Amino acid sequence: MTKNKYLSFDIGGTHVKWGILDEEGTIIKKDHFSSDDADGETILKGLQEIITEWQSSIKGIAISAPGFIDPDKGYLEKGGAILAFDDFYLQKNIEEKFDLPVSIENDVNCVALAEQWLGKGKKLTDFICITVGTGIGGALILNNQLYRGHSFRGGEFGYMITQGVQTTIPVQGSLSTSASVLGLRKKYADYFNVPLKEVTGEIVFQAYDAQESVATQIVETFYQSLAIGIYNITSVLNPEKILIGGGITERPTFIKELEQHLHYIDQVFNTRIDTCHFKNDAGLVGALAQHLSKYQGVVTN
Repeated sequence: MTKNKYLSFDIGGTHVKWGILDEEGTIIKKDHFSSDDADGETILKGLQEIITEWQSSIKGIAISAPGFIDPDKGYLEKGGAILAFDDFYLQKNIEEKFDLPVSIENDVNCVALAEQWLGKGKKLTDFICITVGTGIGGALILNNQLYRGHSFRGGEFGYMITQGVQTTIPVQGSLSTSASVLGLRKKYADYFNVPLKEVTGEIVFQAYDAQESVATQIVETFYQSLAIGIYNITSVLNPEKILIGGGITERPTFIKELEQHLHYIDQVFNTRIDTCHFKNDAGLVGALAQHLSKYQGVVTN
């Protein structure tokens, strides 16, 4: 029996990933196009070209995108890294051009939905996903349901003030500033007075592994800040597990180093910490999970 196929998009600040998936979440084909420095019209044109190519063989279109998103209306109040998508009805825009059902969901929510459907959250009723990268993102699965919040801002852990209110720019005390890979890179680049683009997270951690004093201080502060954020989150929500995504999780000792800082805060800290099962494909799979739930009533948990 032939399985239905769907087109999934994962819209990001540098690339738009896309894939053809079957109804069981298997990726049949995938590719990407650049969104770096692209305006909204250019990105929409790229989406439309791919939809046109595949529309005769797919049953629907699933989209993962950054920002504050109302998935019922397909409305982006804030488009995150894609500023041109602020105050934009993306679902309606695409449905008016193509006779196909369209769904849209926040990108980190899609990570959680992917893990709930086919990943490490499959057997859990309460878990949290945290993404560590340019900033800190989050998503909550509570009682087997994705929790979006009153105005679709649930899980925005990066906005938490964890370093105290700074006198000049209060937001500089946020978790995203102190516990993101971008924040770590900025501190290292500023200390050595080099352009940020010349400093990768890998460079900083290589220096840390070589026991360079500056890198040691910066990385230890990074882990401490992330541990504080996680400790606060678990104290409020008491999840079964926290799943962490982002390129930094490729570091073999990442979880061990993070847990050391968590146990320094609380010696009996016992919430399980793990990396996400899905890496670069999480957005594609999670977007499809949301699509199937919205249009077919398929329970993906």
